[in-house]
Amino acid sequence: CYTAPHYPLHAKPEDINKYVGKFRMGWDRMREQRQERMIKMGLIDPNWKLSGRDSRAYDWKSANHEHEDLRMAVYAAMIDSMDQNIGRFMAALRDNGEADNTLVLFLSDNGGCAEEPGGRSPKIVPGPKEFYAAVGPSWGWAQNAPFRRYKSWAHEGGVATPCIAWWPGRVPKGSITKEVAHIIDFLPTFLELASASYPKKHNAHDILPVEGKSLVKVLRGGTRKGHDQIAWEWSGNRALREGKWKVVWDKLDKKWSLFDLETDRTETNDLSPAHPEMAKRLASDWDDWARRTGLRR
Repeated sequence: CYTAPHYPLHAKPEDINKYVGKFRMGWDRMREQRQERMIKMGLIDPNWKLSGRDSRAYDWKSANHEHEDLRMAVYAAMIDSMDQNIGRFMAALRDNGEADNTLVLFLSDNGGCAEEPGGRSPKIVPGPKEFYAAVGPSWGWAQNAPFRRYKSWAHEGGVATPCIAWWPGRVPKGSITKEVAHIIDFLPTFLELASASYPKKHNAHDILPVEGKSLVKVLRGGTRKGHDQIAWEWSGNRALREGKWKVVWDKLDKKWSLFDLETDRTETNDLSPAHPEMAKRLASDWDDWARRTGLRR
C-alpha cells in the first residue's frame, strides 16, 4: 500500500523536474481542463456541470504562482514515482508467470486532500525531506474535478474514486463500468474468487456480517444487484445513497442536503426543499446504519 501522494510532499529532484511549470494555469483552469479531458475519454457524462468554487479555495490571482506550481509538481512527481514502482511490480508478476493468476485492483482511499499542515508559506519548500508541505485546499479541490469537496467530506469529491481492475483474460481490456461499488465490496469479491467463507465468530466473539457485495460479475463485464443503500461517515461528515438519491451532511453547513445523482452527479442542486420527506427518511436511515454498525458520533 503506497502512502504517496499523501503529504508531506517529498520526491526525487529528477521526477520533480518533469512537472515544474505544468501547473501555472492555476487550480480553476486545471479543473476545467480535467473535466474536458475526462469527457473526451468517455469517463464522465458531458452533461455533468462543473461544481462551483469551493469555500476554502484561494484566489489564484493573489497566489504565489511559482510556489503553487512547485507544490503540484512535487505531488505529480510522487505519483510518477509510485507509477514507476507499480510498473516494477507488474513486470515481476509477468516474469514469474503469475500475471494470469492475479487480480490487481488499484484505487485511492478517498478524493484529493485539502489539508494544509505547515501552511502555504513559500518558506515551506515542497520536495526536500527537511520540509513538511502539502498541496492545500485549492489544489485538493481541483484534483477532484468535476466534483464538490475533497477528502474527509462525504460529497462525491471526497468519496468517489476511480478503480482500475486488471486480470488478463477475465477483466475485459479497455472496458469501463458505471456500476456503483464501494471498497467494502472487495472482501466478498476475494472470498468468492478464493471459494472461501466468511466466519460468524472469531475467538468466540460474534463478528458483524459482511456489508459488501461481490464484484465478480462486474469485473467480468456484467452487472449485479447492487446495494440497496450505501452510507459514509468521517470526521463529522455523513452521507447515504439509495439508488439515484443521496443525502449529505456537511459539518460546515450543519444540515442535510439531497441530490439526484442521475441528473446531478456533481451535487450542484440541493433538492431537500422540494423533497423534504425523502431527505428526512434517508437521514433517518443514516442514523439506523450508524447504530447497526456500532458507529459513535
